[in-house]
Amino acid sequence: MKEKVSVHSPSKDFSEFIRIPEARKNAINNALKTPVRKNFNVNSTANFLHPQVQYLKIREVIELSRDERCYVLYPDSAHGTGKLAYFRPGQYLSITLNIGQSVLTRPFTICSSPLDSSNDDFYMIKVKKVMHGFASNYIFNNWQKGSEVVASQPLGNFYYQVLRDNPFLVGATDNEGIPAFLSMARAIEEKSLNVKLTLFYSCRKKQDALFMDELIEISKTTKNFNIVFVFSDEKVENYERGFITKQLIEKYAPPEKYSVFINGSEQLLSLISTQIAELGLERKDIRLNIGSKNKEAKLIPDFPPEFLGKTFELRVKKDGKVLKTIPCNSEETILVALERAGIEARSHCRVGSCGFCKARLTRGNVFIPEGTDSRRISDTSHGIIHPCVSYATSDLTLHL
Repeated sequence: MKEKVSVHSPSKDFSEFIRIPEARKNAINNALKTPVRKNFNVNSTANFLHPQVQYLKIREVIELSRDERCYVLYPDSAHGTGKLAYFRPGQYLSITLNIGQSVLTRPFTICSSPLDSSNDDFYMIKVKKVMHGFASNYIFNNWQKGSEVVASQPLGNFYYQVLRDNPFLVGATDNEGIPAFLSMARAIEEKSLNVKLTLFYSCRKKQDALFMDELIEISKTTKNFNIVFVFSDEKVENYERGFITKQLIEKYAPPEKYSVFINGSEQLLSLISTQIAELGLERKDIRLNIGSKNKEAKLIPDFPPEFLGKTFELRVKKDGKVLKTIPCNSEETILVALERAGIEARSHCRVGSCGFCKARLTRGNVFIPEGTDSRRISDTSHGIIHPCVSYATSDLTLHL
């Protein structure tokens, strides 16, 4: 049986609706003849908090080890940056580098505290020299006190969010991920971050642990930060031996409901993922920020072996015009091929999560490693890829 549906629309609503064009015309005719201000206070605030670019200079270079350094950056007012943008502990800067004909970006996590940027006007980042690393070797050979640096606004979502996360945190890290947690620890000590953090720091040996003395000192001065060092290759008195396990986490974790923050290398994730799963936490209570996803294809377990060692043709288009046609090695990401050819391609995180580098593929096929594809369904249906985690498996045409 069909049901009758009645729609009641008050006549007043309809009469008001048909008067809208007349009201708009009257507003336009009665508007001031003088130009509207180009900028408002809200725009100035937004531009300060989220600048498109920050011009910085190196104030100090701190040697941590033979292959690791900290660089202290301050605003370069001569180029237009008078004050550093605020950040949340755990965020990173995307640094732009001009190396020969190549223009590339690299993300570096801020390891200083937010109060350092707001009160003392500096960021601190840690850089590790990687064997055959194109960017890291350039930085080690060229960055010194007074060098100019071009950076983005602070980026990334690996930070405590009061509406999302529990105020009790359990962190797991290694040398690759320690800058984010050092920033958190410093913010907790300064009381700009109101959480309680228990941090598990995994290293091979005691001598490998970065910032060890400072982390221990912070744990002594505040009850809201606790550091647990876990050494896999040697037994050290008063510290844990082995790996981060479910049992070890339960030994030190707070009795209250907590969120888990994991930041570090893929090796850390492979060792700890099963242990975390056994804790029975909700997915929303686990935050991941794993680096080193950009690797040679031969090191990716599921990369099709028939494409190893191949070189394909990559036609690059922008605004409907062909910029260049360049060779694209199947064993490197498409973003690396663009950078090597001197094509300025937008990028930030380089691990497939931020989406800033996305481009449209109109010809050819690519391989995307498992766990790196964070595209929306609508993106995949329209040929959108993230070049930073995509590998060519045929000739390609790419629209930037």
